[in-house]
Amino acid sequence: MDINSIMSAQVAQLQQTVQLSIMDKALNMGAASAVEMLSQLPQQQAPAANHPYKGTAIDVSV
Repeated sequence: MDINSIMSAQVAQLQQTVQLSIMDKALNMGAASAVEMLSQLPQQQAPAANHPYKGTAIDVSV
């Protein structure tokens, strides 16, 4: 192997490492932004769900 092919392979590997590092940082920033946005949402109190039949009058005439 000559020096040019060795250097070319090393540059390609370095480029891939840098791209992965940048992508990893971008994903982390995106996840942090999503968590921050979700934490800033107003907390809504869900109304109590009504039971489909409990507490209502049921006619059981035969």
